[in-house]
Amino acid sequence: MDLRQLNTFKAIAEEGSFVRAAERLQYAQSTISLQIQQLEEELGVELFDRQRRKIQLTPAGRALLMHAQHVINQVAQLQQDLAAIVTGESGHLRIGMIEAVARLYLPEILRKFRARYPRIQLTIEVLSTIHVHEQLAADQIDLGVSTPPATDMGLVFEPLQTAPIMLLLSEQHPLCQQPTITLSDLKDECLLLTHPPCAYRSAIEQAFVARGLPLATNIEIGSIEVIKQAVQQGLGIALVPELATHSIPPGIVIRNVSDLHLHLPLGLITRAIPIPQGKAAQAFSSLLRQTMTAA
Repeated sequence: MDLRQLNTFKAIAEEGSFVRAAERLQYAQSTISLQIQQLEEELGVELFDRQRRKIQLTPAGRALLMHAQHVINQVAQLQQDLAAIVTGESGHLRIGMIEAVARLYLPEILRKFRARYPRIQLTIEVLSTIHVHEQLAADQIDLGVSTPPATDMGLVFEPLQTAPIMLLLSEQHPLCQQPTITLSDLKDECLLLTHPPCAYRSAIEQAFVARGLPLATNIEIGSIEVIKQAVQQGLGIALVPELATHSIPPGIVIRNVSDLHLHLPLGLITRAIPIPQGKAAQAFSSLLRQTMTAA
């Protein structure tokens, strides 16, 4: 049984004639006769009483007509819903992005996106780097924004900008008095870091190892915003991407580490085997590119 057979059956029932149904559907009469024959053979019942001058439905035919109408209506609604998703008129878009990007760029992107696609349901997940990658690979989100994923995750990274690493200090910290700060000056400091695995944490650890320096950390915090508060309270120092320094609590000094030349790429992440995207997803990606590359 297929949708074409159901439409043919419905047309015959409404017209009361194979001939008029064929004219309405613009089929050859032999075509619709064959379709009904196949449908009756598949269902094992006769659908029409052909002994009368005007074709009438059998009890089985009346039962099928009720269900056929429901199926045809449901398919039509499905086609409308899918068309609306493709055109961006409706649907659900799931985005995962790291905290620093969300804080700096998300309000502007959302303002423009909502003006263009008010009926799209948006879910924005603010995640750690690894969770962005894992959720995208598991089809729990549609697009990701973070540092590059591992090469074996089946994801594609499109770089949009690079972020240098900056040092955050409490304004009472002795290092604030030094004209130049190097990595060796940080070897005995309590360095506040995010939870592993994290791309910029890994880069920082590698920088210390490359210079043979110990990394004195005993506080891990999953949020960069909370790390800033901890620095403000004098609990330690922090190395964070520059885009995370656009909103700094009072009492914090931002400094450059002269021999730390890290520039982490940030960008859009999609699946290597992409799921077809509607216009809304394409529009969100385009707004993200425009906003981040213009920064």
